[in-house]
Amino acid sequence: MNNRTILIGPMGGGSIPDSGASMKNYQLANRLRELNVTVLTVDTGNWKRNPFILIKLLILLLFNARSNIIISANNLSSYRLLRIIRCLPGKRSVFYWVIGGSIANWIADGKVKKRAYEIVKFFLVEGLSMKSLLNQCGFNNVIYVPNFKKIDYLPCLNKSKDSVCRFLFLSRITESKGCDIILQAASILNKHYSKNYTIDFYGKVDDNYTNFHSEIAKLSNVNYKGFIDLRNTSNYDILSSYDVMLFPTFWHGEGFPGILIDAFICGLPVIASDWHFNGDILINNETGFLIKPQNTDALVNAMETVIKDKKLIDKMSIKCQLQAKQYDTVNVVTEQLLKGIGLK
Repeated sequence: MNNRTILIGPMGGGSIPDSGASMKNYQLANRLRELNVTVLTVDTGNWKRNPFILIKLLILLLFNARSNIIISANNLSSYRLLRIIRCLPGKRSVFYWVIGGSIANWIADGKVKKRAYEIVKFFLVEGLSMKSLLNQCGFNNVIYVPNFKKIDYLPCLNKSKDSVCRFLFLSRITESKGCDIILQAASILNKHYSKNYTIDFYGKVDDNYTNFHSEIAKLSNVNYKGFIDLRNTSNYDILSSYDVMLFPTFWHGEGFPGILIDAFICGLPVIASDWHFNGDILINNETGFLIKPQNTDALVNAMETVIKDKKLIDKMSIKCQLQAKQYDTVNVVTEQLLKGIGLK
């Protein structure tokens, strides 16, 4: 069997992966190589700035007519690529390792043509609800594979013993990830608790989110800490010093966010919106708090609860680290999985 595999998707453009998709593909490529799969990668992260990437992709597809193809890109890019592959000669095995949580709805609502996906040998999806919806659309070749990260290190739970509750946000910094909601909640909480908590933001600020820095400048206990590279495991020690992660996302493409795994690794319960797959990942009142999406009052109430009683999160921190191991790459992307779908 030809086990040459072409992995197509964003991977950081040769630098630090700065999105959930690029980090997932970076981890996936490394894991496939660990399992002795010959992997050729096509990093599509900067294709708009470097059209040569598309030429490279087309050449690889044309000269590897019997290879395995893993598509792990956003919905629209994956759809276009599948339509192209349908027209090419050869007998490629196509695997759609789905990024995000909305493609099943796109197919069900007719936003994309179902026949483009008929060449997919297996869909690998991040949520059971997506698996169910794709089954309803007539696809029975769907496997639930949660998001994953290589976990080499679990930091000590070195939470501060003082009364200040330390919150952090770690993701792409944009309105649809709930950043405005966090800032609104902070403005409300500061009327009574400005000395009792802090919020630190980590991540790449979206180019269109132009008022972010001016808004946090109005809040003395809210700070932007820049981008943190979690390929360096020592940075997990920084995150583990916090108490709770905030993640009130309402982004339409949200799937299984890798930052929830990062939170678990660091023993951080998460206050998250009950949005897409978050409710499948977090156990309410055990590894986090699920709140109504796009609801500032709900976020205020949840934050106020832990500000008033930090001891609530002690047991939750231990449960978070215990849950992290189930998302370790070695426990998710296994040799058994690859053999079962024909990648080995």
